[in-house]
Amino acid sequence: MPTRRDFIKVAAGTAVGTSMCAVLAEDVFAMTEQDTFEQDSFEQDSFEQDSFEQDSSKIPSHAAFGLDGLHGEAAKKKMFFGSATSENRIITDIPYRTALVRESGIIVPEYEMKWDIMRPSATTYNFADADFMINFARQNGLAVRGHTLCWHRALPSWFASTANSRNAAQLLTEHIATVCGRYKGRIHSWDVVNEAIEPTDRQTNGLRNSPWFRLLGESYIETAFRAAHQADPASLLVYNEYGVEFDDMQRSDAILNLLRRLKARNVPLHALGVQGHIRAADKAKFAANMQRFRTFLRDVAALGLSIIITELDCDDTALASNITARDEGVGGMYGDYCSVVMNEPAVIGIITWGLTDKYTSLNSTNPRADRLPQRPLPLDANMVRKNAWYALEYWFKNTTQRPRQTITSVAEERIAPTHRLRCVPHTHRSECAIQFTLERSEDVLLRLVDVRGQDVQILAQTRLEAGEHHVVLNYAPFPAGVYFCILQSPSFLVSEKILLQK
Repeated sequence: MPTRRDFIKVAAGTAVGTSMCAVLAEDVFAMTEQDTFEQDSFEQDSFEQDSFEQDSSKIPSHAAFGLDGLHGEAAKKKMFFGSATSENRIITDIPYRTALVRESGIIVPEYEMKWDIMRPSATTYNFADADFMINFARQNGLAVRGHTLCWHRALPSWFASTANSRNAAQLLTEHIATVCGRYKGRIHSWDVVNEAIEPTDRQTNGLRNSPWFRLLGESYIETAFRAAHQADPASLLVYNEYGVEFDDMQRSDAILNLLRRLKARNVPLHALGVQGHIRAADKAKFAANMQRFRTFLRDVAALGLSIIITELDCDDTALASNITARDEGVGGMYGDYCSVVMNEPAVIGIITWGLTDKYTSLNSTNPRADRLPQRPLPLDANMVRKNAWYALEYWFKNTTQRPRQTITSVAEERIAPTHRLRCVPHTHRSECAIQFTLERSEDVLLRLVDVRGQDVQILAQTRLEAGEHHVVLNYAPFPAGVYFCILQSPSFLVSEKILLQK
């Protein structure tokens, strides 16, 4: 049986295009078999891309799908749709891989960025799996959410015997600096801290009695966010949490109060991740608490935070075994849930925890009594769209366009307004005038990339005030040809294709 590392090689045939823009699909992300993912920050465990063991050459490009997938509908409203996935599924399952790229504009590595995968020892890192995910996303014009930098679970075996109150802050800071630094400018958003609240633990401020809390107290949360911002200032930084949909006021109040404390201390926090693990059995309960849930979302938005639904799925264990009835029940719950979240402008995207029933984690974490596979996700095990898919499609179509740009991958620029970024080459002096406008003060990263999506030059990496900005690129040292100027901040990512001639 091949190991994970045996699967690290990946084909150009896996590059199945981009979300929206055929030009970018062909020029940036559809790499040739000889292309390698070279970048200075990937100093360790670099890997080649040769071929999948299975032939994927006949997979249609994402450009060919047009706006057919859920992400296409989301992007029309300046939102995004995506799903959690894993390296092994991408490598071994061609129909799944095709569906993933068709439906998603953003992916989340389920395991590849967690501590127990990335940290084989206190002094070493394993980047191979995460590198694979980042590379696959770049090939296919997908954005990536980093999951997760600080969590009480998935800690490596050495942590308990190594971490103590004297070194825990340094361990956390160095880990975040190393991981975020490696993928700087490649990540749309980071789940910086995950699930820090648990009122039943009876700790101060409703915090979870986690290893991090026991070693550092509440300060570990602020430490994590500040370290992430310092290492990757242009990425959206997210606090991720569950259990806010119903009537657990103690829990939701503790989450809100944590967010308020962080904002009061000017901690660089940009969004709340609402996991969205719902159950078909709770349909009546959810209906009774819709207004309270809306109020919670609006209270979060009032803090100036965006909201992302980060791990949506629907447990069907309470439903009868009949497949039609189960799909209708799950789809109905999706519809009810989306009727709330999609009508809140602060909600900028939805991510499902998996895309297809074939790989749902619910079969292991909460199996049905009749031992039938659960059906909690938009696609069934054969990648066929179900009621849940159509519920998502309906609400993406019928929600309002978001009030500010929340574009999450280079490929979506065709749908996005282009007034933010303008590049004007001046051939006679081998210069390019780059102009862009910021609606507010932002940490920005402005870079020039070649047709393979590889960095050529960092043009700006700083905090800039609201208003119009100008940068002059001297491209005399570079070969003539097609390039892309990419502008990223915590609230948007846009690009412009430029032809540099001499």
